[in-house]
Amino acid sequence: MKTKLDFKTKRLTLLLTAVMLLVSLTGCSDKYEKKYQNYIKSLIAINYLGATKDYIESTGANKDDADALYEANAEYLADSILSYYSIQISEAPDMRAEYVALAKEIYRKVNYKVSKAYKSGTQYCVDITIYPIDIFAQTSEEVTAYVERFNQNVSNGDYNDYTMEQYQTEFSTGMLEILHKGCLNVSYAEPVTVTVTIIKDGNTYYIGDHDFMAIDSAMIAASSVKESTENTDNTESEE
Repeated sequence: MKTKLDFKTKRLTLLLTAVMLLVSLTGCSDKYEKKYQNYIKSLIAINYLGATKDYIESTGANKDDADALYEANAEYLADSILSYYSIQISEAPDMRAEYVALAKEIYRKVNYKVSKAYKSGTQYCVDITIYPIDIFAQTSEEVTAYVERFNQNVSNGDYNDYTMEQYQTEFSTGMLEILHKGCLNVSYAEPVTVTVTIIKDGNTYYIGDHDFMAIDSAMIAASSVKESTENTDNTESEE
C-alpha cells in the first residue's frame, strides 16, 4: 500500500466535446451574478453527483455526453483508489464495477456551497466553499490493520488453494467493505474556499483548467495532489 494519496488531476472535459449553449443575458449585473453561479453549480453537480438535468438545461449539452462525463469522472476516482491502495484486480475485472460504485458513493458525500458571482476588476469571480471529504484519513487505521491481517494470513498459507481471481477478489472485497463503511458516516476536513474566474471569449464563457483542478483537488482530502501541466480543451458556454 502506498503511503500517500496521489490523485492525478483529471481534465475538465473528459468525454464531453460539445460546446455549452446558454441564453444570452445582457444589462442587469444581477443576472450575470446568478448565471455564473448556476454555471458553476451545474458543472460541479454533473461531475460529482451525476445531476444531468440542470447541466443540460443550463448548457444545452447532449444527455448521452453528460452521462458519459459523470461516468468517466467516477471511473477515474475508482482507478485512483485502486492505484493508491495497490489493489490488483487484473484477474478479477468484475471488481472494477464495484469500485466505480464506491466512487459514486463517495462523490454523493460532496459538501460545498457556491456563492453568487461578483465582479473583480473587469472579470467575474465565483467563490466555492468546499468541505473536503476525509474518508481516506478517516479509515486509515482500519485499512492498515486489515492489510496487516491479510498479509499474516498470506504468511500462514490461508490462501494457498485460492486461484489468483479468488485471491484478488478476497483482498479487494475487504477493502471495499471498509470504505463503504466509512461512507456511512464520512468525516470532512476543514473547509477551503476556491475562487474561480469566469473567462469570457467573445460570446462564450468558461473557467480555466487550473480553476477546475482546484475545485477537484479540494473535493477529497489528500496528502498529495499533483496538477497536470497539459493543455486541455475547456467546455465553454455561450453568452
